[in-house]
Amino acid sequence: MRIDRPILCMAVMALTCPATAQVASGDVLVGRVQGELALPAAAQDAAAITAILQTASVRVDLDGLQIIQLHKRMVAKDPLSTAELRFLADSGDSLAAFKFATMLEGKSKASVLPDAVHYYSMAVYLGRDFGQSRLIALMSSHDVQLNAGQLKSARDALAKLSNEGDADAALALAGMYEIGWPFDKDAAASRRWLARAAKDGNSDAAQKLAFATIMPTDGSTPDPAAARAALAVLATSKDPGKVAIAQNLLARLDAQAGPDTKEVSQ
Repeated sequence: MRIDRPILCMAVMALTCPATAQVASGDVLVGRVQGELALPAAAQDAAAITAILQTASVRVDLDGLQIIQLHKRMVAKDPLSTAELRFLADSGDSLAAFKFATMLEGKSKASVLPDAVHYYSMAVYLGRDFGQSRLIALMSSHDVQLNAGQLKSARDALAKLSNEGDADAALALAGMYEIGWPFDKDAAASRRWLARAAKDGNSDAAQKLAFATIMPTDGSTPDPAAARAALAVLATSKDPGKVAIAQNLLARLDAQAGPDTKEVSQ
């Protein structure tokens, strides 16, 4: 098999690295060149270089070349075919995953929406959080039937955002567990995600959590301490109506607990 001299030379240069290397020059990529080898001073012609590469079991990753070229085209707004965009998305390119999900959703076919969820999940998990709103919308739709793997990927993407401080993602998960779609209904899980969102300062989550811990709907024991923590967040809201709700519920908790607890809460 003939290997072009520029690619061979780049590969040999990569061999000076102690581990896996990726080398790009212009539009030429040699990816994952493996092995360690000292370049003999006499190795100047293509035949000698070819022998060196064969000895080192060098593998030129042509997929890597294609990925680089497709990404450049995508960023330059050079239209990619459906197959090219999907290939790039499947390679782990987060922007391509978002664009491919958007393309699928735009087809307005229910049969492709689960795949759109998959690619939105990939994009969000890899840092494209602007895909969150569409991911949540599709997950919440009863017209989108997701399999176990797609559900896990979608949940993991939102959980990652939530754990990074995104209260909207936590609130969305709480709502899904509260209504029982697309996950099974789980009031305890809903309260946990509400607590996460409230901790990040979301007043809507704080209000929902306060009611859920004062009057649980799943038969669990009321949790006044959790309710007070939620109401403390709600009381910092810029919405006067929410502040009034927090004050009224705190007063009710104080009345139920007795004068000693009231003094502590004040």
